Amino acid sequence: MRKTKIMVTIGPSSRDPKMLEQLISQGIDCARLNFSHGTLDEHAEVIDNIRRLSKKHNRPVAILQDLGGIKLRLGTLNEPVLLNPGDTISLVPEHETNEPGVLPFPQSGAFRHIAAGHNIFIADGTVRLTVTASSHSRVDAIVQSSGVVSSYKGVNLPGVPIDDPVLTEQDKIALQFGVEHGVDWVGLSFVRTAEDILYAREHLNAAGSKALVMAKLERGEGVDNIDTILPEVDGIMVARGDLGVEIPMERVPLVQKQLVKKSNDAGKVSVIATQMLWSMVVAPAPTRAEISDVTNAVLDGCDAVMLSDETAVGEHPLAAFQTADATVTEAETIYPYFSDLNSRDRTQAITSAAARLVHSLGSKAVVVTSTGRAAFELSRYRPNTNIVAFSHDGAVLQKLCMGWGIRPGGVIPPQQDVAGLVASVIQAGLDGGTIEETDVVTIVHGFSPGVSGTTNAVQVLDMREYLTHVNEERAAAAQSP
Repeated sequence: MRKTKIMVTIGPSSRDPKMLEQLISQGIDCARLNFSHGTLDEHAEVIDNIRRLSKKHNRPVAILQDLGGIKLRLGTLNEPVLLNPGDTISLVPEHETNEPGVLPFPQSGAFRHIAAGHNIFIADGTVRLTVTASSHSRVDAIVQSSGVVSSYKGVNLPGVPIDDPVLTEQDKIALQFGVEHGVDWVGLSFVRTAEDILYAREHLNAAGSKALVMAKLERGEGVDNIDTILPEVDGIMVARGDLGVEIPMERVPLVQKQLVKKSNDAGKVSVIATQMLWSMVVAPAPTRAEISDVTNAVLDGCDAVMLSDETAVGEHPLAAFQTADATVTEAETIYPYFSDLNSRDRTQAITSAAARLVHSLGSKAVVVTSTGRAAFELSRYRPNTNIVAFSHDGAVLQKLCMGWGIRPGGVIPPQQDVAGLVASVIQAGLDGGTIEETDVVTIVHGFSPGVSGTTNAVQVLDMREYLTHVNEERAAAAQSP
């Protein structure tokens, strides 16, 4: 079973229930909903369908709510504008303008930091401008590369500080929607500092959200501050589209590897995103380079790879997923399993011991978790086996779908003692097929079942011995008066 997870973006090409059912039945792990597009009603319908189909096929699927964030965009243009090298163009802080040679740029707060010599990239860098003069009300620039710009195209300002809060007013509305619809993860766009995460968590907590937080790294500042960002988040996304404009493109592959390693060391989920199978937006098959890209992301050690336009608006969403699935599976045949990492606290020490036992005994890893942390920490060691996770809360299992090698085993009822907990886990595993009667299992759990932060125990059970003992106890109990 594939251990590196696959996240797919749901959009016009994939939100039809029939296509969603095919994607879920074939094994997607996370559905990304891009809140830069679509209405809240459309997103609500997709969430309802995902939950219904997930239950039908008994395949938990995580839902990531990807917030639009402080994405800089042009305003409204009456018609597209062709720009050629050498043209002079101006940006003004308006939502709309018909003035020739002028582009509307509503985010006026950025103007005070733009100076002569800065570069402005439009539409993922397809159009590049160099600033010649600037003021708080106008920026003049010369066109360096030709292209067509139209309404609402993205704008990148490499090296220019953006002071706006990480959450827009629209994001705050979307956050409340996410709470009401039980999303599992929230993706924060254009994260710059740890303070951005703390600010967002205040709003999440105030809204009553239990979602895990993923920082999308799209700006050079976020990369530079990764060591202080990681302790505050549950995962990161290496969003190579904007990142490849904000920093030199040739740096992106190395930054990707560095971010994944730092994330793994910290026990946080990492996702590689953008243009992984880009040609499949229109073509039925990818390029060889794209297959290599997916393979290298897997071998870098990421938790998940992400498909964006390929499944959101592409012509072949199911084929794109199947291609990613086959590529990941093949890459894992040479995966460097079992990482010997340092431990920084009790939970990491316990899961480290469990990972060593799994590695040396060839046992199956089983985790009982209240919040998901123990499962994510065990995943950090990349054992050569599935990590079967059980919880008293089904929402926790959905969140765990993003973790490398983690397979939800099922929801178990609360127990009063450890013996009852282990018996409940074993029975649920046998009933669900995640544990077999011939397995040796290494179980990680806590001394207070159902209480977060109490993980402190590892048990190794040979199922044949365990089941023989259980049967003998039952027989003795049946014979006693």
